[in-house]
Amino acid sequence: MNISILRFAAAFGLVALPSCVSATGITYDCDTASGHFSELILPAPGNRFTVTGNLQLNAIAPVDKYAPLARLQIASESEPGQSPTLFAGFTLTALPVDAKKNPTGQPVIEMLAFNVNGKDDDVLPSSMIVKPGTVVPFVVSFDGSNVSVKLNDATRLFPLGTTQPVVRLVCSTGEFLFTNLAIKQ
Repeated sequence: MNISILRFAAAFGLVALPSCVSATGITYDCDTASGHFSELILPAPGNRFTVTGNLQLNAIAPVDKYAPLARLQIASESEPGQSPTLFAGFTLTALPVDAKKNPTGQPVIEMLAFNVNGKDDDVLPSSMIVKPGTVVPFVVSFDGSNVSVKLNDATRLFPLGTTQPVVRLVCSTGEFLFTNLAIKQ
């Protein structure tokens, strides 16, 4: 009888293992030249879901006209390469500076900000003192009418009136690494 219980436990453990392994999410290395952008549009699994993962700045391209940035947004559908009319999420912007004039001594200042529907970003002041390349964990949820964005210890809630949401990842003028990116219902 004890052997049967052990066999059941072993079989259950082997069946349960693949779901744990696949729960880590995907990696998206978003790398673009100066003045260019890249976007990845992922389908949403319905009108209630959560996007989790990490974002990290790896490098910036030479900056002339556009600031290096990466965005993750819950957005209305739009044509490829076109900005959506409705969105809410966050932006990580990297600005080159003279390292001697920066309190951190780094040649880049990162700014983490909430953003919604093209309005001015709501910058997290504490994000500007972190070392460039610091991993930023995030949780972005959509409940059918609102987007909740959690970055570090700050959370914001934004209304979003779309019935066919997508998850939109964008980067420009640098290399930004999304890791453990997962969309769960």
